[in-house]
Amino acid sequence: MRFFFRFCKNKLCYYRDWLLKKDFVEYHCFPFDANKPMPEGGDKIMAKFCTLLEELDVKYRITDGTILGLYREGKFISHDNDIDVDVLGVDKWKEIDKSFKKKGMTLGRKAIYKGKIQQLVYYTQDKIIFDILFWHKKNDKIYNYSERDFERCQELKFFEKLGKLSFQNKEYFIPTPIEPWLEMRYGKDWRIPKTYKGDWKEECFDMKKI
Repeated sequence: MRFFFRFCKNKLCYYRDWLLKKDFVEYHCFPFDANKPMPEGGDKIMAKFCTLLEELDVKYRITDGTILGLYREGKFISHDNDIDVDVLGVDKWKEIDKSFKKKGMTLGRKAIYKGKIQQLVYYTQDKIIFDILFWHKKNDKIYNYSERDFERCQELKFFEKLGKLSFQNKEYFIPTPIEPWLEMRYGKDWRIPKTYKGDWKEECFDMKKI
């Protein structure tokens, strides 16, 4: 019952801000602690929904903590809480949303900035989170505004020609060249594993406050 009232409140706030045409509009509601480590089964969910993105002809790449763990350690980072995926462009976000929900996913977060979709975060019944960031191309850069008062910016070259990484009998698209991308994203010490998960913004070197 508590979650139901929180869900309704968050929905009303989302639509209020949308109707008022505020720059940043956000819906955020999970019926569990979304910061806890990801449950087992993330590999199957990643395979299932990345395959779905491929079937929708969506240009995506595995990113952030997911690719850091898979590339550096050959597995998910033990304290990571979600599956991170980037999508270039927003043309098919409604198709993605419809298809994910049809396959049993529930929307936990939606972020819009200046009328453009920035993020869709879904979760399964088993509390596995699938986080999609939508990047917007401008000249030789790509931008994302999924966090209030923050801008993320990367070079387009890391998304133009994608590499592949094999994990659990499936190939996934990844940023290329991967090691310069990891250094850009996490700093020069990206090879050194951390034993804790702090505020991700503190180690997101492509982000600045606006």
